[in-house]
Amino acid sequence: MKRKRSSYIPFVSEKYPPEYVQLAHKATFANESQILESDSCTCFYCGHTFNPQTEEKLYWITEREPKEKTLQCPMCGIDCLIGSSSGFPIHDPEFVKICTESWFGGISRISDGLTVERLALADILLED
Repeated sequence: MKRKRSSYIPFVSEKYPPEYVQLAHKATFANESQILESDSCTCFYCGHTFNPQTEEKLYWITEREPKEKTLQCPMCGIDCLIGSSSGFPIHDPEFVKICTESWFGGISRISDGLTVERLALADILLED
């Protein structure tokens, strides 16, 4: 079964036009190289910022070949992260807010103004 991606809803910003925000959205998918070249990452769902070089454990989603893996946020588990090597202004609160509003339609920890407690992710080993 093919996973359906959520529809993109652009928000208006003179500083960050919809086309730019849409490019940022694409950068959250199959981004293993970008993340590993970054010294900082930001989650556009919960707002967590971290250094992927020093993070204790990174959780990756394996995409279909030949695509790279996609990183999940170590705080909330959502796969909506961009690294600093992407060139996007991942530390600009206005950019982060526009992205989260566009991608999650106002339903996110950032939009709600809520903090997120670290999710306890677990590795599951499956046998044949």
